[in-house]
Amino acid sequence: MLAGSNAFPATPNRAAALLVSAALGAVLAGSAGAGEQTHRVHGLFCNTEDQVDEALGHMSGSVPPRVAAELTNDEEIVCTYVDLLHFIVEQPVIIGEIPGALPLVKYEAKLVGVVVGASVRPVSPPAPVFFIAHERLPGSVVERRT
Repeated sequence: MLAGSNAFPATPNRAAALLVSAALGAVLAGSAGAGEQTHRVHGLFCNTEDQVDEALGHMSGSVPPRVAAELTNDEEIVCTYVDLLHFIVEQPVIIGEIPGALPLVKYEAKLVGVVVGASVRPVSPPAPVFFIAHERLPGSVVERRT
């Protein structure tokens, strides 16, 4: 169990542990590579693209993103909805776009840090992460997947 949190149970899954530790304020001191542009973002974050797609499926039924993340977390924590703090990502790649009244953009990126209050906490090593957000991030590369 992470200190200061009883909201998430302990999990042996390394990827889930990385996601949870980042969400709860793991430790970012210059982890962006030289010349890498970083982005501070909110949104629904998951360990894999399939998990993002599962959460999007829940959301298509008018389920709020926070609830969609909870529904996707069947046996372990694999998704989280980040709205009260910021995740810092680099190398965002647009891997899909979801049209609608409120269009969404699906990304793959490297999670390099978390902003908690006024503190920036690093995620080291950077963790691969998939997420959806309402905006296109400047400098994002578009990757077409079939």
